[in-house]
Amino acid sequence: MITRRRALAVTGLLLAATPAQAQRAHWADWLGTYAGTARFYRSIPLEDIVPPPPSPREEFGGGTPFAVQFAVRSVDDRPAVWLRIDGGPMQTDEVGETMFFGQVTGGVALLRSADARAMPRSASLTVRPNQLGTEALFTHADGSFWRRYFTATFTPTGADVILWVFDATGTRARTWRGATVRRA
Repeated sequence: MITRRRALAVTGLLLAATPAQAQRAHWADWLGTYAGTARFYRSIPLEDIVPPPPSPREEFGGGTPFAVQFAVRSVDDRPAVWLRIDGGPMQTDEVGETMFFGQVTGGVALLRSADARAMPRSASLTVRPNQLGTEALFTHADGSFWRRYFTATFTPTGADVILWVFDATGTRARTWRGATVRRA
């Protein structure tokens, strides 16, 4: 079994050995609002926890679908992503949250500011030719944290979405998958 740390190290070596190539993202084509649902997919125990749990618990199936909405915008010629999630542990408040990012360089942009009730401690945006993703770190009142990843892979009618949440102890990644359609 490949551990997360080993996979990240190998990926870093491959990226360092590969010459950088510009990837054209179709940002203007993505602008708009998307709505759909997501459902629990599975829970994945992370293998590089020391000491490893004696019997890692995996969860499959189940769960009620919940609404997911997001919008891709350009504010001052820089990307902004609004996200509203109506269920699961990463649920946003009723008005959602907007993250404003800096200039995209090499497919990555860092958080410039946010408009949210629960402010992310840090966040980044990753842009690929047919996909965008956000990663945000949130802090609980007790000082612990959780990390949420949101990925949208664009289709001709909308976007397929994946939500990942890593718990504060770093022992489990839970995933939800769904589909959205672009609103007129």
